[in-house]
Amino acid sequence: MAALAAGLLVLIVAGVYLQRAYRVMRLRRALPSTVPSEVQQQSDNFSYSDVEQGRTIFTVRASHATQFKDQNRAILQDVWITVYGREGNRNDNIHTRQCNYEPASGGIRCQGEVQIDMQGAPQSGGKPAGQPMQVKTSDLTFNRETGEAATAAPVEFRFPQGHGHGVGVSYSTRDSTVRVNQSVEFDLNASDRAGGLPVNAAGTSLEIRRNEHSVVLAGPATVRQGDRELSAAKISIALDENYRAQKALAEGNPVIRGGDRGAKFSLAANQFQAALNQQGWIESIVAEGSVAGARQTSAGTDRLSAARLEFTMLPEHNLVREMNASGGVTAESKQGADARSLKTSALRVVFANAPGKARASQASPSQAPIPAAGAQRVQSIETLAPGTIESRTGNETINVNARKFVAQFDSNGRFEKLLGHLGVDLTRQVSGSVPQSSSAAELVATIGPDGQWNTLDETGNVRFQQADRHATAASARMSRATGMITLEGSPVLSDSMSRTTAASVAINQQSGELHASGGVVSTYLAAASNDAVNLGSVPAHISADSVSGSTTSGHIVYEGHARLWQGESVLEAARIELWRDEKKMQATGHVVAIFPQAPGSGPSFAMAATKSTSRPTSPTLWQIHAPVLTYWSDQGKAHLEGGVTATSDQGSLESRTLDVFLTPANTSGTPPARPSNPPGASSAQPSGGGGQQLSRVLAQGDVVVRQADRRGTGDQAEYTAADQKFVLSGGQPTLTNASNDTTTGRSLTFFVASDTILVDSQEGVRSITKHRVEK
Repeated sequence: MAALAAGLLVLIVAGVYLQRAYRVMRLRRALPSTVPSEVQQQSDNFSYSDVEQGRTIFTVRASHATQFKDQNRAILQDVWITVYGREGNRNDNIHTRQCNYEPASGGIRCQGEVQIDMQGAPQSGGKPAGQPMQVKTSDLTFNRETGEAATAAPVEFRFPQGHGHGVGVSYSTRDSTVRVNQSVEFDLNASDRAGGLPVNAAGTSLEIRRNEHSVVLAGPATVRQGDRELSAAKISIALDENYRAQKALAEGNPVIRGGDRGAKFSLAANQFQAALNQQGWIESIVAEGSVAGARQTSAGTDRLSAARLEFTMLPEHNLVREMNASGGVTAESKQGADARSLKTSALRVVFANAPGKARASQASPSQAPIPAAGAQRVQSIETLAPGTIESRTGNETINVNARKFVAQFDSNGRFEKLLGHLGVDLTRQVSGSVPQSSSAAELVATIGPDGQWNTLDETGNVRFQQADRHATAASARMSRATGMITLEGSPVLSDSMSRTTAASVAINQQSGELHASGGVVSTYLAAASNDAVNLGSVPAHISADSVSGSTTSGHIVYEGHARLWQGESVLEAARIELWRDEKKMQATGHVVAIFPQAPGSGPSFAMAATKSTSRPTSPTLWQIHAPVLTYWSDQGKAHLEGGVTATSDQGSLESRTLDVFLTPANTSGTPPARPSNPPGASSAQPSGGGGQQLSRVLAQGDVVVRQADRRGTGDQAEYTAADQKFVLSGGQPTLTNASNDTTTGRSLTFFVASDTILVDSQEGVRSITKHRVEK
């Protein structure tokens, strides 16, 4: 635009002197008359000056003047017109060999070549003015009545910054308008302000409106610089009082096209407007109305649309410093099957000089390097309003919403980081999987050389969701290479079955593996606990130093001071493992298990029922120690091995293995099924409690049973809670009391409540009853 303005100023000055020529022609009517024959008057060394208020405006000189009698014409030869101007700031000369003048019609015609040298007056102190501009044309006509001057001949002009040409010129002294009628074209020499490349401008016609201080290049009009081009139906330039370009306006489907390091780009709008500095460089460019830009490379196409674009330029070099877009801004990038888009209502782009693309000023080597044309890169992109980013790469789709986005680029112009501020919502979906969503106060995404994200860091009230799975934390990081999500700052994981808290959590999205550490506490809901944990009717809780496993397979491992509690059941171990699909749980390492016993139906319960109800009775609890415990929730069975010890107020068991059978608590008041009562036992039973309760125990291998002052041994022992009885069998069951009385048989059964022993031996079954002392 600056180059176009400079060329058009040349034609403005030319118009000024066409007006001066008209005033000179008026003087010819006042030439003195001499009359030989057909000549009315001849004179040598003709001179005339136009003086206003004591100042010489212009001087007309001719070496010879001839006025004819009967032909109504006069001829001036070797004509020189020197124009000083009303301000005395010009020293221009118009020279032609001959002009014809017709006094009757007022017409003047200079058929030969006309040359105009335009130059300012000498400056104060005698310093000479700058180099002149030269204009050449021919066959110029002028009419003193209409004040119109015109020629259909070509016109050429040359000035220090370049040269140009056109065909046909018309000039009106009434409205001070100069028009070059057709085939207008001019070139500006390469300069630092033109980016080191020459500028060419062309149009159908050119109009210079001196009173309005404007220049209009009608179209199709084009301005070219290197491989860049502006085309429009009309290009207008507004001039200041000194006829320097102030603003340029391109209208009528203007389009900018060009190339940049192998890429092709275009920008279209309803109009372009540029503001120019007095020194000739562009200060800003505004594109308004249906703005659409595109950049195409071998890799793909980028597009930008908005209602308005404003470019702020780098001083003196006509390079973009900053771009602001507003009104329905959409930026899209498509490379192969990958596509990205940004939508917002306002956007700012900051540019920087590309490395290695600057050159030293030829005029002054001491000056700072001057950027070459096109040697720029994007430094940052910032949304000035809430925005949405959508990315589709391969089989992955990501949507991000934020109140503000900032995209950062490295020194080579490569997109390397995306920042989301003031509330970020992210949705991510991989084909064939359930969508993931997250929200946070802040987001930082790093971008790899392939244009895909490497890491996503979210901070501030982070929330994740995928189907029924939820997570919260103070901060989170997602890694594309490893597929890991790391949660820090009091993270909480939950789904329809469980809830886990820890100091930090790491989840592999590809395999479903997870690891949490630091004060881990998990809660399994009662409705879902029968998958692996089913020890009560209330939620189950597990604490440990760490937990690891797979959300896919359902295998979870709690390690380090692991502890499970559900209702009155408790399990402690160095390690607790859960298998969701197998409905299995295993505890290893110094296992301690506590199980509540199901209510019995023996005499002791009948006696307890007759006591005051104001004295609550404590449930019977079994505490079991073993190296390993395995529990199957669907069977209600726990298997302990490796040397087992089980104790309760009913007695104790020692064995190599122990099987504990649990049954749901009887909440209806109906007594549980049980074997027939021992002799003397009552049939009355209390209603059961909630949760799983120990109903039967089976000990095997080197069994030792202790009950009150009795000690029994055998290969196997079974305890049933409903009858409160122990049955010793296998090998040679033996029962010894405090008095060292020994009883043996094929099986020994003793009832805790009634203190009765049944001995099954070769002699048959016999009952032994001892007096029991109430405590």
